[in-house]
Amino acid sequence: MSGGTDTAFDALQFSSIYPEGVERHYWNRCRNKVILDTVQPISNLGPLLEVGCGKGLVVSFLRNHGCDVRGVELADITPLPGMEPYVKTGCNALDLAIGDRVQVRTILLLDVIEHLEDPVSFLRQLRNGFPALRNLVITVPARQELFSNFDEFNGHFRRYDLALLSSQVELAGAHLNQAGYFFHALYPAARAQLRFAKRRSLRFNVPAKGLSSWLHAVLGHACYWDRKLLPASWKGSSIIARAEFRS
Repeated sequence: MSGGTDTAFDALQFSSIYPEGVERHYWNRCRNKVILDTVQPISNLGPLLEVGCGKGLVVSFLRNHGCDVRGVELADITPLPGMEPYVKTGCNALDLAIGDRVQVRTILLLDVIEHLEDPVSFLRQLRNGFPALRNLVITVPARQELFSNFDEFNGHFRRYDLALLSSQVELAGAHLNQAGYFFHALYPAARAQLRFAKRRSLRFNVPAKGLSSWLHAVLGHACYWDRKLLPASWKGSSIIARAEFRS
């Protein structure tokens, strides 16, 4: 990433957020499906690029569902097995070859801009650096009242509400086509945890294969339908949005 601040995760942060098998966790199972729903209507417009893709969890999921997507990650880490041809690590997105940048029509920023002190400048840099860029798909952690030790550990400057995200996107020269909260059920649970325990766990607890993984699959599916059935304006612990740059 860019903007004068090195936002790459260090080894401790990566081991906490991306332990082996974390794709089986209900949070990632649900989030992947929500992202796919948002990407599919624009996936035929041209190649997608996930900026700040980590090991390539989302890239792998979207490619398995027919999307032409690649990823770039600032941290020098090893991609998931099989993702090596599609995920470039240790690289700033703006340093990709111009031949690669001119093809990108959609950029995915999935839990990225909360790490940036000045996300508006970063969005403008992406618009200038990717000549054909038209769409952004953005996820962010939601609701400042949920800000905790977890956010501090991961270098978050803020958590978002719909108005703040809309304002930043508009200032960058894009228009927010759709935006809404998801993980509605996690919002009251997180409020209660912060009220009584004052802290959150800093690690994803990876479910073991078998029954535990199956239970996470069921819970992830429930969270997905929570998002499908409840109003997007209802508070949740995450936001997903799609924006389009003005011509």
